[in-house]
Amino acid sequence: MKPTVLLDNIRNQPRSLRGVAAYHLGDGQSELRAAAAAIRTAGRVVFTGMGSSLFAAIPAADYLNAHGIEARVVEASEVLYFGRAQALAGALVLVSRSGETVEISKLLPAVSNSQATIGVTNVSGSFLASQARHTINLNSESDRMVAVQTYTGTMAVLLLLAATALEEPAPKWRAMLDDAAEALSEAIDGAIAASEDWNEFLADAGVVYLLGRGPSLASVHEGALLLNEASRTPSVAMSAAQFRHGPVEVVDERFRGIVFASQEATRELDLALARDLVSLGGKVRVCQSRGVPSPLEPMIEIVALQVAACRLAEAKGIDPGDFRHATLVTRAETGFGAP
Repeated sequence: MKPTVLLDNIRNQPRSLRGVAAYHLGDGQSELRAAAAAIRTAGRVVFTGMGSSLFAAIPAADYLNAHGIEARVVEASEVLYFGRAQALAGALVLVSRSGETVEISKLLPAVSNSQATIGVTNVSGSFLASQARHTINLNSESDRMVAVQTYTGTMAVLLLLAATALEEPAPKWRAMLDDAAEALSEAIDGAIAASEDWNEFLADAGVVYLLGRGPSLASVHEGALLLNEASRTPSVAMSAAQFRHGPVEVVDERFRGIVFASQEATRELDLALARDLVSLGGKVRVCQSRGVPSPLEPMIEIVALQVAACRLAEAKGIDPGDFRHATLVTRAETGFGAP
């Protein structure tokens, strides 16, 4: 693969993740503990954000729900215009790598006086960092445009926040994140080695469907975002179960599907879906993380899509991350391009 900034960001994920873990299990632990205490007091939490920041919250919400704390993941625009009352019934975790996302900037003043607000951002001097009641600095290495290191870092920090709210031992998570960093290194090497196979699979795709369940819905949505923004390949994110209820009618010899099958509870169902789609004439790839402790599977399984999007962009003559219409920070709700 040709050198690009995006490829450098992908390769640097293990080092960045180790730095994130070291900070939040060290000097930054007080930030996590204060925010976690607010979640325990509220007894309920809503994670909100846009794009990668939103998707990275899905594993943490699933983990909290599985361990007795009610958690939801809701797009910030939906909370702003349609769901503020529901979001107010608990702690609100606002996630934005820039801390300046327009929906977050509009939502925060409307809720900050009435509930526990927790801002999670990679920019310490941002609006979100200055206005949230509790602030958690990701301490991730930055990405050029497409969220890669910051996506991995956000997922790790939100899982650590969930674990701290559940009062789980820090050494357990230190070991898990160390293992995840090693698994990331192996996954990146493997994905780069297989990048040409992915390119052949995706090269003539009109639309790509990404399917999964549970925490892997983070990978479903993030994978579709990567293909859409980095390689300009139209992509649809959907739960594997929902796809069976009608959308399966799109399957023919032109169909391209990616099934995430890392979740133990539904792995056999997801693998069966992949086989069914092939039997209907479609072309399918399965993404799985192996040997990674739950709930860190999405952190590993997304690597294949990061590399695939980068490789496909290269084949199309696109500099991945050289956006035509979008900007690094979305500061307005109308219009596109530089503000």
